[in-house]
Amino acid sequence: MPISTGLFSRRNPYLFLKTPRRLIASQAQAQAQAQPSLKPLRVLFDEAIGHSKKSTTSDSDEERTESKSATELKNNLKQLEQDIKTLKEKTPGIPKRMTLFAAFTNKQPPTKPKENKQPPTKPKEPVIVKELSPDMKMFAQHLFEKGYFKDANFSQSKKKFDHGWFTSFYALGYIKFAAQRFARDNQEIAKWLSGSALKQVATFGCSHTSNSAVFPAKRLRKFFEVPENTVCCKCTLQQTCKFRNQSVWNVSTNNLELVTVMKVITSYGLESVHPQLVVPDVVKKSVSQLLKEIVKLSPTT
Repeated sequence: MPISTGLFSRRNPYLFLKTPRRLIASQAQAQAQAQPSLKPLRVLFDEAIGHSKKSTTSDSDEERTESKSATELKNNLKQLEQDIKTLKEKTPGIPKRMTLFAAFTNKQPPTKPKENKQPPTKPKEPVIVKELSPDMKMFAQHLFEKGYFKDANFSQSKKKFDHGWFTSFYALGYIKFAAQRFARDNQEIAKWLSGSALKQVATFGCSHTSNSAVFPAKRLRKFFEVPENTVCCKCTLQQTCKFRNQSVWNVSTNNLELVTVMKVITSYGLESVHPQLVVPDVVKKSVSQLLKEIVKLSPTT
């Protein structure tokens, strides 16, 4: 036995090696043929959610190539869709856009109270409608007779002037509006007005700190070449005025506009001045003189 074994091994040295290798190779090929070809996970995912079409193979090949991972992925996606549908049915009031906190807890996050950024409103100063002075009554009646109140709702279809019309802010404001219209139509009157009375009013200052009162007064001072600092330094409203010591531009010192005069003297005549402002009697007397001159110089036709 030892001799025959040795002879057999010497004659066929690779006999015992070749046979096992052939058997191993044949087994590997058989397993490869039996095992279906696998697709990449990305392709399976796209096919499962419908982003790409499946390859055109026969039904038998498709069933053979579909892997277990693709089946599980389909099942997971279907389960996720069902969970989302169930969540929407249980919470009908859920918003379209949710935070992560709301999605996982089904509760809205606590909202912070909005801060009120608006500054506190200051209480308005009480304004009292005062009765017209005799000079303003005379001037308002003159405007009515000239037809400058025909569009006012309180005097329409009225043939007679009534002093009782002017008990509201609207009626008092309409006097200013009518006076400015009258001034545009009668500019030539400005040439004959008293210069001393006009300068007295201009030197006193502004009736209010609003733009509608400040700029006409500054234009009147510019015409008479009254320095702003000499007026503002004595004004009781200088601390609250945004235009103190400031002059105006593009104002002619040769031509006096009657509209500017009207804006200034009607503010004093109607006593629509700042509550802290005390108008001296000399200014009131000058305003009264100017109103009488305007009515006297007004054309009769």
